[in-house]
Amino acid sequence: MTASLTSPGVRTLTDDACWELVRGESLGRLAVVAADGVDVFPVNYLVDRGTIVFRSAPGTMLVDLADAPTVAFEVDGADDHHRWSVVIRGVARRLDADDEIEGSGVLALATLTSTPKFNYVRITPRVISGRRFRWEGVA
Repeated sequence: MTASLTSPGVRTLTDDACWELVRGESLGRLAVVAADGVDVFPVNYLVDRGTIVFRSAPGTMLVDLADAPTVAFEVDGADDHHRWSVVIRGVARRLDADDEIEGSGVLALATLTSTPKFNYVRITPRVISGRRFRWEGVA
């Protein structure tokens, strides 16, 4: 995919550009299918060999992922003149092999809360898409 102008001030990003932006951030939003609709969770993450990995405490997110592992993961960012958004759609699975957990780097991942997080999840992308928007700031 090549970068193309989709409308004035909006540019579609290449897969490589999307991954570069996602690697530069550490906080994203995970959308999961829940029994009563869709839930969205903020998660600290890192990129490991073309996948997203994160840690989680026990709770509804892990239950929802076990029932419906198809997810969307979104990361936003901004600079002086642009805002951007990248969405990764894929499949999440809980990591359970020690060598895979250790090899992913997720054990060193800092989290937003002091809640112990001993569950590790990998999102394997099916589709990645991103857009960059021209932004002049608020007057």
